[in-house]
Amino acid sequence: MKTLIFGTLCLALTGCVTVTRTVFYQMNEVDRVSSKSLKRMLWENEISREESILTSQILRGDLASYHLIQLRGAEKNHMHEFHDLAVFVQSGSGTMFLGNESFKAGSGSVIFIPHGTWHAFVNSGPEPAVAIAVYSPGFDGKDIRYEEER
Repeated sequence: MKTLIFGTLCLALTGCVTVTRTVFYQMNEVDRVSSKSLKRMLWENEISREESILTSQILRGDLASYHLIQLRGAEKNHMHEFHDLAVFVQSGSGTMFLGNESFKAGSGSVIFIPHGTWHAFVNSGPEPAVAIAVYSPGFDGKDIRYEEER
């Protein structure tokens, strides 16, 4: 009988307990203060008419760096020997050359580029293509080899 009363009491009390917020939610609350919209980042890092590509580091952590990339024309074919790369296309469209393959990529495309893979993007539109690129480990600008250096 004591077990039944204790169990009923516990059940009644758990209905009154508030749920603890998850770490994900708490991190969003913290990040909300310092986060910026894509529109704001583009405004702060506006590509000039003379530039064909502009890469702006927007965040750097212990294991990765995050970059805003704006491209008017075409990238030179290149590779990163030590850095894996994930590219999230935000706007624009074009052709992605990845190793010996090519495919169309546009707004909403996610492209994973393992280290050591030759790659280049060619913008097919009149406006700059915009992407968020995540390098792992964090990219310092040095690990880049162009095709003409082969």
